Amino acid sequence: MQNWGLVVVVLGVLVANLPAMMAQWREDRPGFIKTLWLAAIYALSVGLGIELLLLLAPRQPGETKALWLTGVMVSWILYGGLTLMRLVPRYREPPAWLRASSST
Repeated sequence: MQNWGLVVVVLGVLVANLPAMMAQWREDRPGFIKTLWLAAIYALSVGLGIELLLLLAPRQPGETKALWLTGVMVSWILYGGLTLMRLVPRYREPPAWLRASSST
């Protein structure tokens, strides 16, 4: 029963974003299609990250790599998010603390 809660949350987020997605489809169709492609590539990247985690997981009972593996996975996720932020079409600027350039 606990797994249904996650499904309900994901469906709720999709339904909440549906009007914005429809507006983007009408106003910027090439940007919308690019966003879908990049989301699919990000999903593939997440799958590769999970595969990397499984390959790097300790095989012997005494090995402890948890901290190192956690760092690798957090870095993988953050790098994927940064790549998406740079490539996905923007309709408003991200916060100043996320941008690479300093405001002087």
